[in-house]
Amino acid sequence: MRSTTPDINFKRSLTASIRQRMKEDNLSIAALAERMGTARTAVRRILDARNTSITFRSMSRAAQAVGLKIKLVAEPMSPEELGALAHRLAGPKKPAEADRLVAKITEGFYGS
Repeated sequence: MRSTTPDINFKRSLTASIRQRMKEDNLSIAALAERMGTARTAVRRILDARNTSITFRSMSRAAQAVGLKIKLVAEPMSPEELGALAHRLAGPKKPAEADRLVAKITEGFYGS
């Protein structure tokens, strides 16, 4: 089974919440686009759970358009999560990957 990244999990959760509200309010993509003052294609990109290149501002605007607000909570990584990152760091194949993992470990350790 393939694990998903936190950004994809976040996007899936938010997309599901927006879609649920749209369903409850019988709101079409076109109607949501009109509420947001944007194009239907932009709304489709926002509602695509795999598309993580959408800005937080766009996601927030979509949530607000259906009566939701977004709350983010930053939590330190667990020792197990930090250990898994350290294990991956021990054998990176590319320097850029090592730098990315070091940054992730530092963020997880300091909770920022």
